[in-house]
Amino acid sequence: MTIFQSILELFGGLAIFIYGVHILSEGLEKVAGTQLLALLDRSLNHPLKQALFGTSATALMQSSGLLMVTMIGLINANLLTLQQAIGIMLGQEIGTTITGQMVSLQVKGFNLVFLIAGFFMMFFSKNRKLRMIGQPLFGFGIVFAGMNMMSAAGACVSQTAFFQRALLTFSDHILLGVFAGAVFTAAIQSSTAMTGLVIAMGRSECITLPVAVAIILGANIGSCIMGWMAAMSSGTGAKRASYAQIFINIIGVLIFLPFIAPFTELAANTSGVLARQIANAHTIFNIIVSTIMFPFVKPLAALVEKMIPAKEDEKAKKTRTRFIDPRLINMPMMAVKLAKEEVLRMGWITHEMLQKANDAMLDKDGEPVKWVFRHEKEIDEISHTLESFLESIPSEKLNPGDQKTLEDLKHMITDIERVGDHANNLAEFGKQMQHKKVALSKEGRKEIRTLFKKVLNNYQVTLKALKSGNKKMVTKVLTLEEEIDELEKKYKANHIDRLKRKICQPEADTIFVESLRNLERISDHAYNLVLTLIY
Repeated sequence: MTIFQSILELFGGLAIFIYGVHILSEGLEKVAGTQLLALLDRSLNHPLKQALFGTSATALMQSSGLLMVTMIGLINANLLTLQQAIGIMLGQEIGTTITGQMVSLQVKGFNLVFLIAGFFMMFFSKNRKLRMIGQPLFGFGIVFAGMNMMSAAGACVSQTAFFQRALLTFSDHILLGVFAGAVFTAAIQSSTAMTGLVIAMGRSECITLPVAVAIILGANIGSCIMGWMAAMSSGTGAKRASYAQIFINIIGVLIFLPFIAPFTELAANTSGVLARQIANAHTIFNIIVSTIMFPFVKPLAALVEKMIPAKEDEKAKKTRTRFIDPRLINMPMMAVKLAKEEVLRMGWITHEMLQKANDAMLDKDGEPVKWVFRHEKEIDEISHTLESFLESIPSEKLNPGDQKTLEDLKHMITDIERVGDHANNLAEFGKQMQHKKVALSKEGRKEIRTLFKKVLNNYQVTLKALKSGNKKMVTKVLTLEEEIDELEKKYKANHIDRLKRKICQPEADTIFVESLRNLERISDHAYNLVLTLIY
């Protein structure tokens, strides 16, 4: 019963450790997520910057697997190339070692300080920033609580005959240790948890350094499982990235295997504490592998592209959405950022629809009408996909700023979709004018052209303001909105006067008045959109 209880405590401690890592990761994303996204924007033009982003993102997410899944989402969204992804992967390898370094520290009693301080900040503070800071502190405390529980249980489990035999077998056959590390990591889908478990066993000195190193090498291979599983249901680009990660980790292990003995001796000299030796071995291994692989980013990308060629039907395949992918939900702050890009893209499509509707009405061209009708269906599909995507983003994992953006985006979709509907109505009027041979008067055409120009300009300024977040542009939109309202009233009165003087065709009455109304409503939606910047 004592052994059974110890085994339960060992895996119970592992569960607490994984939960602590999850809480820590969420908290770090809330506190530093905005800075991380800014770093991503600046990182894609240079391999060293890509590696820096990979290190930072993995340290924040506390999971190389989750970052890999997120990268697959970015690749599917055509926001990341294979070479850029490989550069990030090399930094990711280094980022995975940060957690191991933290948990290997002997912070006797201080873990309770983190736990208590984080708890009170999270649940009792009225200050938002303090609540956000409290979450990673609370998670940090839970991580150490799980470590302590695993260490205590490991000391008892290590005394069993089965464990002693397994330890001897792994010592004599290092490859078995590598295999065991890979399988266990693949099973729990967390190299961080595997590393934590090994370091916890090191703290209770129930494992030897050579066996610990072998298991950690295997954990690096097993960590590829999440990315591989995600890539299997994705396109060619994602599959290439997954196999590139597998190659990097397997090649790294193969390079080190012949030198396990001298490498273990090197790690043993870095500290007098076994837990620290294990953590240092993990760090040294990953830094050396990333350094060795860094000059081969382009050749590796070329090799993988040759091994996995793009399918012809996939090359021709077009998706309605460009920036969003369900896998991005794993990184909520990234999901919000890219959802905004998709919403703005939707806005520019409707802006072009409005331009085409203008051509359809004033130039009596049939092609713009067909273009608008086709894209109106596309806008409906994009809006439905976006709504579903935004609803699936866990708002509780976002900081207050991103939570507000998430709610704003939900409202923005409705306004932009309605702009598409109004553009579709205007194109329909153009079609009616062609088929029924309806012509506007010279004055009427001039007024419609003027209002179209004003509305197009106002909507364009709105979209630019939403992209840049420039609140100064709000005033310009509000001024144009008031001007458009006045022009609609004025042109409607002018039209009534022309009808009385029999200058306009009676058949053009409804088309002209409804065109004015649709254009004015588009300006209203632009007004609604820009208000998200100030309210």
